[in-house]
Amino acid sequence: MGRIARDSIEEVRRANDIVDVISACVPLKKRGTGYWANCPFHDEKTPSFQVSPSRQVYKCFGCGVFGSAIDFVMAYEKLEFVEAIEKLAERAGVSLRYEGAGPSVADRSLRQQALEIMNWAQRGFVANLPRSEAAMKYLEDRGLGGEVADTWGLGYAPDEWTRVTDAARSKFDDEALLATGICRKNDEGRWYDFFRGRVTFPIRDAQGRIVGFGARLLDPDAKAQKYVNSAEGLLFHKSRLLYAIDRLAESTRLKETGRALIMEGYTDVIAAHVHGFDNAVAPLGTALTLEQLALLRRYTSKLTIVLDGDSAGIKAAERAVDLVLEAGVDADVAVLPDEMDPFDFLRASGAKAFEKVLEAAVDAFAFKLQTLGSRYDLRRPVEAEKALGELAQTLARSESQSLRELYAKTAATRLGLREAVVVGAVEKARRELDAQAERAQRAEDRRDKPAAAPEASSAAIQYERELLRRLLEHAGALKAAGEIVEPKDFHSAALGEVYREMLNAVDEHGDAVPGAMVGHLGQEARNELDKVIALMGVPADQSASGIAEEAARLLDELRRFAQSRQEPVEAAKGSAQELEQLRQRKRRPGRER
Repeated sequence: MGRIARDSIEEVRRANDIVDVISACVPLKKRGTGYWANCPFHDEKTPSFQVSPSRQVYKCFGCGVFGSAIDFVMAYEKLEFVEAIEKLAERAGVSLRYEGAGPSVADRSLRQQALEIMNWAQRGFVANLPRSEAAMKYLEDRGLGGEVADTWGLGYAPDEWTRVTDAARSKFDDEALLATGICRKNDEGRWYDFFRGRVTFPIRDAQGRIVGFGARLLDPDAKAQKYVNSAEGLLFHKSRLLYAIDRLAESTRLKETGRALIMEGYTDVIAAHVHGFDNAVAPLGTALTLEQLALLRRYTSKLTIVLDGDSAGIKAAERAVDLVLEAGVDADVAVLPDEMDPFDFLRASGAKAFEKVLEAAVDAFAFKLQTLGSRYDLRRPVEAEKALGELAQTLARSESQSLRELYAKTAATRLGLREAVVVGAVEKARRELDAQAERAQRAEDRRDKPAAAPEASSAAIQYERELLRRLLEHAGALKAAGEIVEPKDFHSAALGEVYREMLNAVDEHGDAVPGAMVGHLGQEARNELDKVIALMGVPADQSASGIAEEAARLLDELRRFAQSRQEPVEAAKGSAQELEQLRQRKRRPGRER
């Protein structure tokens, strides 16, 4: 898929006033020229979160967060940039344009149809649930009936071959139906329902849209697989989804503990939420993936893996631990007693007992060492060497050198080896895994590494911030500034980047609203823009002559600034010319001695 066109992003920004966007999520109160609220990104008792309608930015003076309406949607709803743009575009009725091979209108229409079909199917499955005594009994026996079933949208797919298909094909296009996976077509061209005789669990993406279904077979004697998910397709990508991820942003317990719980299945997660652990999510019937960890990192950097206490659960936990060690995630492992899963344990023992299990969780790396100790007799040198080889393969995948060394130090004590030996084994394994990739990366780093710029004094930086502040307040001067000062003239590369974006904004849109520039800046430049905005006062009403006079003074200031930046260069040229003249004189015959 191509990138969203820059002008399309700007159209989305202009169509979504920051006050309207944020007030839909956080109650704002007007004070002076801006709006204030308690910051949604940290706990506070008095408002320090300001929204500026004139500058189209928000800033918290408590925790320091700063950005545009797009940044707010990304942070508040835990979305990636493209997802936030798509959400705001849909909110404002803007049709996105793409650079290169973006999705066609037909492709986007197909996706919208598929999402509509998912909602239609969900309504049908929910309506069918009370008509199936077996399904109702199954849920009631497990404490999943009534209000729980309603809250989680549990349903039932009738045990018939074409009931859903026949109804769907009378309403929707065949292509869209096949894209959802709800209906399928065999090699002979015959259509059939994919989910049959199963309790259904709607699977939602981070934005709350139904993108697939999980389904549990009711017939215990059937030879078919007990649990099935929607097939991979247009909407459903199980390696990038987590069950209940749509509820995590509003999790009370996540806000209290800063930690998410990873469980194994749908019913585990539902039971956890019912008992107050609303920070629980689960992979979709497969092992945890790096994409799922990246998704969780939008919400928290701390995880607890809670899997079954049987041997299969321990193995699954160890696979997950290998992954979190590779990803450098702060994780621990809670092992349930008596080979129970979270669903059974919570029903049998309740929330307090489960809380104690979480309190007893061990660090993920300590768990890894425990499992190594259970498989190898670490008192025997040959066994310890095997354990070291396995551990080295795991730690070698971690991108953080400091973490690799810290883990190696801990492992050395457990294995009875010198720290240098363990570090050497890990680094050797790492070289074997990605030596070629490392060489390519080093070559690229050498080629792209910019020359170090001389440090500028704090006074020079402050002066340049003040120049940008005045330019932001006088757009008329900014239009002419590009002919006088170039971005490279700034001592600070970050301020030069801000200035370049200001010029771009004026060229493209006739003004330089800070909220329009934030999304195009790197982090250092964003920080500088924040500091420039902090210098700006309340917009004042000025006469036309007053604005013109200030703009003229500012342009004169810019000319002096440009000249001061060029003088060192001219001086250097002069010194070089003098040196060359001296060399020429020394080479002349008959020169004075």
